[in-house]
Amino acid sequence: MKKITITSNIKEQFKNLVFSVIKKDRNGNLFFEKRKDGKILFSITLRELNELVNKKLKNFDNSINFEKLMTAEFDYLKNLTEYIDKNKEFTKLTEKEKEYFYTLYERLKKSEFIKLLNVTTCLYCNRNYVFNFKKGKKLKTTAQLDHFYNKKNYPYLAVSLYNLVPCCSTCNLRKSSQKVDIFHPYVDSFDDYAKFTVTITNSDFYYSLDGFEIDLEPKQDFLLNRVRTHIEIFELKDLYKKHKDIVLELIKKKYMYQESYLDELLKKYEGTLFKNREDLLRLVSGGYINEDEINKRPLSKLIKDISEDLEIF
Repeated sequence: MKKITITSNIKEQFKNLVFSVIKKDRNGNLFFEKRKDGKILFSITLRELNELVNKKLKNFDNSINFEKLMTAEFDYLKNLTEYIDKNKEFTKLTEKEKEYFYTLYERLKKSEFIKLLNVTTCLYCNRNYVFNFKKGKKLKTTAQLDHFYNKKNYPYLAVSLYNLVPCCSTCNLRKSSQKVDIFHPYVDSFDDYAKFTVTITNSDFYYSLDGFEIDLEPKQDFLLNRVRTHIEIFELKDLYKKHKDIVLELIKKKYMYQESYLDELLKKYEGTLFKNREDLLRLVSGGYINEDEINKRPLSKLIKDISEDLEIF
């Protein structure tokens, strides 16, 4: 929900991840192959793969090759997909050629990629954790990688950094292979353009979930259609209504934690139970309230927005 900044270091390490499954032959050529039942299904050098990409896509960009595609930025990929859509006859790959890209994706160490981005929640919904974990000596992950532009129609982008978005299985299933105008978490911050609000309809409801409603709406007219599409694709309104218990707790905390009480807690425990006021507010709310940190814990955007709406802090 908050933009992830892709640094030059991340790009370089991502290339190293992809290249980690590429071998060097006795002549010094970089190559990879795929075998089945002891038989070689294909073997291709990196040079040949670069030449294939350039041959098929040079009318889009004369200098294009596979290595460029790996770290090309989002606008470049977006324009490329539009070119492919308009030139399917010339850009089409054989099934064997598609396998070159699919195989590299299959061998990509997804957990290492998640670790590289330092992601702990779904970047589309902020509802679910995406964690790495150890299984034996191997690093595994609960995250799935969504191909923002699906690899069936755009196999060239199967291992393009900006085309791989860590997310939960729910969001990956909902988006599926659709090519839609939603927020890309390496480019946009959905948090900047949409906000949760609460409307209290009955003040006598403190032990139930009745008497108030939560909503998710665009903050402004700018990118209005994209905001609405994002909300609709991931069904965020309906899913977040299942978290009314969190909002009820925040409403109660509005009355429990008056400003004077917060000041008292800060004076008494700063430097022991919490580092500073922001740390205290996170402890009280149960979520990260700094917009730069909402990707760290599920539901942090909901908690931040509702806390602001209720003027708790």
